[in-house]
Amino acid sequence: MLEELLLKNAQQYPLKTAIVYDKLRISYEELYIKVRGLSKGLGAIGIRQGDCIALILPNCPEFAIAFYATAKINAIALPLNHLFKEEEISYYISDSKPKAIITDLKRVELCRNIIAKIDQNIELIIVDGIEPSTRYFYDLIVTEETKNYENATSESGSVLYQYSSGSTGKPKRIGKTQHNLYHEVKNFAATTNVNSTDNILCIVPLYHAHGLGNCLLAAISNGATLVILEQVLQQGNPVEVPFIFRRQRILELLQSEKVTILPAIPYIFNILADIASDLEVGLSSLRLCFSAGNFLNKEIFDKFLTRFKIPIRQLYGCTEAGSISINLDTNMENTYDSVGIPMKNVQVKILSDAEEELPVGKIGEVAIKSEALTSGYYNMPELNQQAFKDGWFLTGDLGKKDNNSHLYITGRKKLLIDTGGYKVDPLEIEAILTTHPSIQEAVVVGVKQDDIGEIIKAAIVTKEGAKIEEKEIVLFCKERMTEFKIPKIIEFREEIPKSALGKILRKDLI
Repeated sequence: MLEELLLKNAQQYPLKTAIVYDKLRISYEELYIKVRGLSKGLGAIGIRQGDCIALILPNCPEFAIAFYATAKINAIALPLNHLFKEEEISYYISDSKPKAIITDLKRVELCRNIIAKIDQNIELIIVDGIEPSTRYFYDLIVTEETKNYENATSESGSVLYQYSSGSTGKPKRIGKTQHNLYHEVKNFAATTNVNSTDNILCIVPLYHAHGLGNCLLAAISNGATLVILEQVLQQGNPVEVPFIFRRQRILELLQSEKVTILPAIPYIFNILADIASDLEVGLSSLRLCFSAGNFLNKEIFDKFLTRFKIPIRQLYGCTEAGSISINLDTNMENTYDSVGIPMKNVQVKILSDAEEELPVGKIGEVAIKSEALTSGYYNMPELNQQAFKDGWFLTGDLGKKDNNSHLYITGRKKLLIDTGGYKVDPLEIEAILTTHPSIQEAVVVGVKQDDIGEIIKAAIVTKEGAKIEEKEIVLFCKERMTEFKIPKIIEFREEIPKSALGKILRKDLI
């Protein structure tokens, strides 16, 4: 299904730009030829239907080419955060058992270490250089003299692995089929009217459900142009820089590429709105800005609206189902904090603890149903019985509806922490912290902040006689987890507050 949409657009708009990346422009015809060529190359090195390919890449054209080539041969793409540490990536690689990893030179040594430790035969493919015992991405693309289009191959089984955080202490693997992704794209396009005249600016990670679904798939499936914010290079090497230092470049792209759709997170919209009031910015082409991944507070909404005269639309989604709802109200003064009404072909209801549907205004658990919904978590039958019932998914989020069917998210039943647009499982961080020889007990909570949602706080009880400083804990975390998971507040306590039944009182730690 995904390849059919790409093939259709390559035939209908062969010379239209599909991807913009710095000075590089790839047409739909070129994109399809590269996808077809890489799919043949992957097949030549033994990648077959049902095999997994891990994509450990920053946002780049090679990510898009690799994803669609994987789909073409009915293999399974596993996009991972390229900023993850070795221990984090090792978990995903061990769990999903990929036959190949596609990455860049910056992460090649990390990937080698992982492959050596788990003792698994994995092809290592590099997108930006040649290294011993690896394959060069562009050497795998089989070039052909003719540009004849092939019929799209039939598809079955999962085409995408993603991991969803939760209350289990470990990320949970889900599988999405081409059927799921096709309907996610179809629902999103039908609701927001994404079409071939749109230019979508991608500044959120493609490995994340927000970037993959609302940037890459939304653009390429509808004949739109995907404008990818390029990496920063220092002496030819990619480096990570704080987003505030990319603000000017983003504003340039919004104008020069006549961007019509800007998906982002509250943190990014806040930084964009903070530009000097006397700086003239022409955003006349921009028709839709929407925020996901975290709650959009009124201060940011008002600040952006005042600065650019464009309302930020709240989008609600989850890894298991993709985009669920979006607020497209004409007048958002009274509903700015609503995530709108469900996408086309998506059903939402609010359930009581007894799993009975609640009336308007009552807060309960948000349950959703759509063709984009995954069928469940791998190797977790008990959890699947709890979360997936009669075609409905119980999200763990708390919410309510108003008289006009607007959905409001009021909290969550799960322990997830929303920080800078990322959802973090506190139990995962706690498990890592308690491996430190001086730590007896650790509890992690989210502390609300206006600009980024929540910051991560760790309450720590040390072992008797042990002496440890905050900086040592931070260094310990940096070696084992990516930056956004590292606690920003560390509090030493003699004991963790607990109820009479021994339940941790997390609210007393905030």
